[in-house]
Amino acid sequence: MTDERAGGAEDGAPAVPEAFAARRENRRRFLLRLYECSEEGASEYLDGYEIAAELGLSRQDAERIVRYHEDHGFVRKTGTGLTLRITAGGTDHVETGAAD
Repeated sequence: MTDERAGGAEDGAPAVPEAFAARRENRRRFLLRLYECSEEGASEYLDGYEIAAELGLSRQDAERIVRYHEDHGFVRKTGTGLTLRITAGGTDHVETGAAD
């Protein structure tokens, strides 16, 4: 039987297909980049599509990632397109290392 866990560990942890691990990593990278842009102070509101493009992600990926973070209260969308800002909860999530 093939071990499908991310990293291939055989420690009794539940199997995590590589696709799940990749999506989780993309969500982590996206929130971290949103946090960094927000802290740079250029603007409170940022274009989620631009952040995704910087990370090599598609527009569809950006929409899924934003929906996930919005469901968790880490980002808030406003206006048209994928204009968003990181929330206090999202900032705390990044700063406590939970997004690492």
